[in-house]
Amino acid sequence: MNDMALVELFWNVYRRIAKRLAPVARRQGMSMSELVVLWKAHELGECRVTALAENLGVPPSTLTGMTDRLVEAGWLERERDPADRRAVVMKSTPALGDLVRGLKHESSRILERALRSIPAPVRERLAEDLTSVLECLEQEERVE
Repeated sequence: MNDMALVELFWNVYRRIAKRLAPVARRQGMSMSELVVLWKAHELGECRVTALAENLGVPPSTLTGMTDRLVEAGWLERERDPADRRAVVMKSTPALGDLVRGLKHESSRILERALRSIPAPVRERLAEDLTSVLECLEQEERVE
């Protein structure tokens, strides 16, 4: 398989997983992109908006409108960074913690059902292989 075919395969797997999880986001009144932002913000904890954007692989300007809506909805809080008043820090609210706990359970149930025909050893190997791919890409980024 050539590299572009591998990229296309990753993209197609991502799209199919996102399609299954999109109803979860819609039930919360948000897009899949907003759900991913909330998930990552919760995972990272208190962090600068630029760090959140970098972690998501989007420009900070793209993230601004989305975080505005998520702050307005009560999922995130935005504060000035005490160490650098020019920087903005995002942090999750208690409501987001409750949401993420529910989402973990629901998304696990959805993905278990979708992937149940893949034997456990194959899933474990897939996780190991994807971890190796990610580590390789991260190492390459550090060298650049």
